[in-house]
Amino acid sequence: MVADLTSLQSEFAQLSELDEMERNYTRKLIESLKVLQSEVDVALPLSREALGPAYSEAKEAYLASDCVVVVVGSEGSKRSIPLSHFEPKYVLSVVKEATPVLAKMISERRKEVGARVDVLERILKEVKKAGTMAKVTDRPERVERVGKPQAHEDDLVQNSITSE
Repeated sequence: MVADLTSLQSEFAQLSELDEMERNYTRKLIESLKVLQSEVDVALPLSREALGPAYSEAKEAYLASDCVVVVVGSEGSKRSIPLSHFEPKYVLSVVKEATPVLAKMISERRKEVGARVDVLERILKEVKKAGTMAKVTDRPERVERVGKPQAHEDDLVQNSITSE
């Protein structure tokens, strides 16, 4: 009997340690999901099954910003529940559903921003070229030609042609 109690006590200690680890990992997972979700800032639809049997009668469910689950009841009432209040196995289900959708949205956003950065980079290069050309034509020679605006304009045209 003493051996059984010792074994039970050892199992209980391991279970307690694993419970603590599960809580910490779940908390870290939710924080990571918050960061990802903040980038897209949209509510993601969830299946009722991902939330567990307590929400099987729900009409709809969404993962809203800051990892808050919004559950729409069959009568239309809405409840907001932080994801951290769900059991870890349901947190995993929600993360499993949300991750592919978030990945797609973030990838699309990255492509959009990347395209804008490319355009901005090309425009900046052209503006720098124009600035360099303006500096070249803004030499002391220009001071001597103050009374001759036509000659200055001719120089700009010539510099533009030769730089291309």
